[in-house]
Amino acid sequence: MSMPYRFPVFVLLFFCFTVGARAAELTVNKIAAVVNGDMITMHELRRHTMVEMARRNLPPTDPRIESIQKDVLDNLVNDILIRQEAKRFKVSVSDSEVEGELQNTIARSGMPPEKFYEALKKDGMSKELLKERLGNTLLRQRMANYMVVRKVFVTPEEIADYYAKHKSEMKGSTIADFSILLLPEKLPIKNIYEQLRSGSLKFEDAARQYSADKSGKEGGRISGAAWEKLPPDMHKLLSLLKDGQMSPLLRTEGGAVVIRRNSVTEGAMLSLQEASPRIEDILRAPLLEERLKEYTSQLRSKAVIDIRL
Repeated sequence: MSMPYRFPVFVLLFFCFTVGARAAELTVNKIAAVVNGDMITMHELRRHTMVEMARRNLPPTDPRIESIQKDVLDNLVNDILIRQEAKRFKVSVSDSEVEGELQNTIARSGMPPEKFYEALKKDGMSKELLKERLGNTLLRQRMANYMVVRKVFVTPEEIADYYAKHKSEMKGSTIADFSILLLPEKLPIKNIYEQLRSGSLKFEDAARQYSADKSGKEGGRISGAAWEKLPPDMHKLLSLLKDGQMSPLLRTEGGAVVIRRNSVTEGAMLSLQEASPRIEDILRAPLLEERLKEYTSQLRSKAVIDIRL
């Protein structure tokens, strides 16, 4: 469930509000739906709807907004139901887990945090709303594991059949080893880059002295990175570089970044036994989602849901 919107406490100014301001506040606080006693405000609904509109590159005036708003409300209702069930079964997600997932999301984007948050803002989403959604996703996954997983079965025969048909895809993780140099705008970026190109300045020394990335103290090196967890732009860049080769100077918001490819090691072919856990996850995923939908549908059939749109 999305957390209710928290208004600032204007105690001293309350009696100074105009009639128009009070009317606006009433509009914002209008209830869109009540689910087993838990409310969804119009403000909350509009906030999530605008993010979805931005994600689809649709203007707020697009006539499809009503249909999208209904879908968003439906998802918010489901969030509440899952949250209520999680509370009943004492299943929870900690703040530290949400923060960890946020950091993983930033890492997968391949962008520095400040640039990531700027891109987020352009999509109409705040850091707080993203964390809220990540928390909902983690809780949904945890409830799926708690309530649904034991009802989803994949047989050894199904795993063996999938392996036979997709054997060429069953490889261990490709491992990337690369180095990053993140240079803030205040530094003489071009001069530092020319020193790197000429060899008069070692990449490791430059990273330790100048890099704003946390890998700087390790000489900028990031080793053992699973290829599938890297963002597509990093895949493309590393694929264009040879081992030991440095990227061009890549300008970013507030500075520049230089990437050096150290090595990319292809994963070895996996045996049926080694590939079985991965295949089981692949085969279980759609079944798990279907069972979770059924479970949510059962919760809805028993819930008291009052839609007030």
